[in-house]
Amino acid sequence: GQASVEPLSGPPGPDGGPVASAATGFVMKRTSQVSSTTSNGGTVHDASPVRPTPTMNSGFVSSGEALSYTMSQSHRGMWKRLVKKVAAWVVDNKLFVAFGIILTVWALCGDDLRLLLTHRTADPAFDAMVIFCIVFFSFEAVVSCFGKDDYFMSFFFALDLVSLVTLVLDLTVVAEAMFDSDGGDGGTNQARSSKTARAGARVGRVVRVLRLIRIVKLFKAFQTTKKRQDKAPIRTSAGEAFDNWGQEEEEANERKEGELRESLVGKKLSGRTTQRTIVLVLIMLIVVPLLSTETFSQTPAAAEYGADEVSQAYHMMRGGNGTREAYESMILKYIYYHNWFLGSVGCPRSGAACSFLQYSQLFWVGVTGEAETLSSYAESARVDPAVVAQWNAMAAEQDDMYNFGTMPEQVVEMLGSPWDTSCDMRGFPYLGISLLAEPIDGRVSRPIRCPSDLRSTEYEMFFARLATEDSLKEVCLTFFFDLRPYTREEASFNIIKTCFVCVVLCTASLLFSRDANELVLQPVEQMITKVEAIRDNPLVAMKMADDEFTREEWKRMKTERYLSSNSICQYYRRFCSHAQPEMLETVILEKTIIKLGSLLALGFGEAGTNIVSSNMSGAGAATSGVNAMIEGSRVDCVVGNLRIRNFSIATEVLQAKVMTFVNQVAEIVHGIVDQFSGAVNKNSGETFLVIWRTTGCEAEHVTKMAEMSVFALARILAAVHASPVLAAYRQHPGLQQRLRSNCRVDLTFGLHAGWAIEGAVGSEFKIDASYLSPNVRIARGLEAATSIYDVGILVSDVVVGLCGADLASKLRLVDKVILPGSQQPHELYVLDLDTSALKAEKLRPELSWNTQQRCIARKLLEAQKKANWSSSKSVHEEFMHTPDIRTMRKRYTPEFFSVFNMGYRNYSEGEWLVACTYLKKTLNLLGSQDGPSNALLKFMEAGKFEAPATWQGVRKKIQLDGVT
Repeated sequence: GQASVEPLSGPPGPDGGPVASAATGFVMKRTSQVSSTTSNGGTVHDASPVRPTPTMNSGFVSSGEALSYTMSQSHRGMWKRLVKKVAAWVVDNKLFVAFGIILTVWALCGDDLRLLLTHRTADPAFDAMVIFCIVFFSFEAVVSCFGKDDYFMSFFFALDLVSLVTLVLDLTVVAEAMFDSDGGDGGTNQARSSKTARAGARVGRVVRVLRLIRIVKLFKAFQTTKKRQDKAPIRTSAGEAFDNWGQEEEEANERKEGELRESLVGKKLSGRTTQRTIVLVLIMLIVVPLLSTETFSQTPAAAEYGADEVSQAYHMMRGGNGTREAYESMILKYIYYHNWFLGSVGCPRSGAACSFLQYSQLFWVGVTGEAETLSSYAESARVDPAVVAQWNAMAAEQDDMYNFGTMPEQVVEMLGSPWDTSCDMRGFPYLGISLLAEPIDGRVSRPIRCPSDLRSTEYEMFFARLATEDSLKEVCLTFFFDLRPYTREEASFNIIKTCFVCVVLCTASLLFSRDANELVLQPVEQMITKVEAIRDNPLVAMKMADDEFTREEWKRMKTERYLSSNSICQYYRRFCSHAQPEMLETVILEKTIIKLGSLLALGFGEAGTNIVSSNMSGAGAATSGVNAMIEGSRVDCVVGNLRIRNFSIATEVLQAKVMTFVNQVAEIVHGIVDQFSGAVNKNSGETFLVIWRTTGCEAEHVTKMAEMSVFALARILAAVHASPVLAAYRQHPGLQQRLRSNCRVDLTFGLHAGWAIEGAVGSEFKIDASYLSPNVRIARGLEAATSIYDVGILVSDVVVGLCGADLASKLRLVDKVILPGSQQPHELYVLDLDTSALKAEKLRPELSWNTQQRCIARKLLEAQKKANWSSSKSVHEEFMHTPDIRTMRKRYTPEFFSVFNMGYRNYSEGEWLVACTYLKKTLNLLGSQDGPSNALLKFMEAGKFEAPATWQGVRKKIQLDGVT
């Protein structure tokens, strides 16, 4: 076929439509082959070349390439969604989170545990663990970027990145390269290295604090998980139902409050509060230590001063200006003053000081300098063994305020031995002796030959400072002190500090946001939940009001029970009870939302749910305007029209009290209709429009709904005539004068079924939620026809056809007519009820009808409403066993129904003379005039008891008051 190029607007579609070029917007379109017919009947095909489609490079692309491009774009989008879904699953996986928690705790305390519990030989294993933590946290950050929409470039992303970088400082190779204390170009540089090591340790401690922010993340994750936990409902026994009438609702509300979805405002405020808490605590932890001075800067250290004295005595001995005895006395005094072996056993004299009170003791003595002359300096610096023995004996007898203490025999021998232990640290040679070179039972468990056998943070070097740099390069006496007790103590305190800071961070984050959550966020989130519930189903607002009242009442009851059961509170009740606190604005707003929702439910009813939902969801929620002109929807329903008889007379007589009168009737009508799953749509003074929706119901439910509509009308009629409140109007003088013997409140009903359009009727100034349909008009006509047949309830054949056979048999067929609004004839059925047989109930003692009683009554009605839908409950059985209905149907005998049915059958078949005979019997068979019999007799009498030639059993015209 021919290919043509057409411009295309819009992106390529996935439905197999034309595919556009990314560069030009042209599309390859296949058409049928163009042909023409010649004069001799032959066909000539168009041989014009196919015009290609432009591409990004050459300007043209084939349809196959365009399709391939579209498929690649689709696959790319599919892979993106898949990656995001997998990443979100990984981030939220319980095992992944638990493993992350373990590694976070290790990252916080691992380095301190390394210094506290292990030696230098275990450092490679710890380095491997640090590398694994770096890899895992990097993977977690990458996965979070894909799985969490608000993580990348966020506050927590930046802090996670910083804490990840700080893990590099935990690698021993990095730490020693940056803060090593045994390197340098001689004595002065080694002194600088020593200070740098101390500063590096401080920096390492400060930087490690940044990792504590992960604890806050874990704490927030723990809170979120805790909120998601479902709490099992607590059942209440039947005997406690009255005393604890609101307990189950209160517990349900508490569970709902714990499961509230976090609002956008709450999420942002909680995040910002957490960020400010973290920043504040981190600033305090970082800045406060930097603003304090170290204790070693307060006074000169004895190790530094002693190193100067020993070095001066040594150089004086070498220069001939001093004696060897003075040098040996000075160096032994320095060694015994910092006796390493008192660090584990304590001071030899109680009450006296010793090196035990210090965190560091001397363990290695030697010289460093030029390698060519180092051995001669080491030989001259050794101490005579005899002098060492004398010093050890003198130290054993010392009883001063500061005692040196003795040393083990092996160590005494080492002090008098040659300084021939060679150590190479960072390229510099050292010769000397180690006091810990050999294991000693109970004293030295791990021999230390050279200072490099320890970590760089576990020792510190001292040397003479009262010397020139050149002289130190030639020869320098060095003294190494063991800092392991100090580093272990520091590591243990760091672990405690880490735990403390974790508690402070989590507690501060919780406390700072607690007030905002309780006073603002949680009420706002509850309001949002209620608004969303009203949006989805405006009718639920009434239940919200009941639940809110129940919750408040239950709290009040619990408080009263506590006060009554507490003897202290009974004695000091004035201290336990206090005035009612002023209501918060958020509580007022929440109650206002519930009241507005209740008013919406009362004002719009079931027909107005679409109006409310459309304006509170989707595009309607994004604007402040109200769009009441919502398109209606078709529903299937049973329509009932109710009217109060003689309402105009009642209005003239009662005047202003007519509103009370109507509301008293409406209370009965509304309550019973709602109890039987119906909905009152419109109140127009004397008339009520009631609806039973059947859209979407199964056939069994439709049948039950139709039966309940018939049963509800019977119950309403019985309740109106048995009500002691309405019976009082029978004694009203004005009504008695106007109505005479018919002075009683009475209602008439018309019931039909069919489709109707549910929606809003009106304009921008006023709207009503209603139902529009010819079927509504037919129901109105049925009610108007009750005056013709002098009955209370007329039901169409459509409703009877929906009812079950048992209940349908209780309805009497009285006529077949064409009603206004219908082109088809309908059979009319009457539900025979003798309201005069009912006696008004006795007026009960006046009940305090408060909010609590209304709430309890609504709950009982709701329970009955649910019970009506039980599969074991039959509407027909309930109908037959209702006492009032049995009383009203008592006078309708089988003989009466049999005679009337024969009369109606002859009437329908056109045998009016025969029908007249039967109907005259039923006219007064009941003791009073039968309305349907009288109506049929009047109609036949108008035709002189002779059916028209075109008679088919249908009355084509019926005059109805108020219905056209």
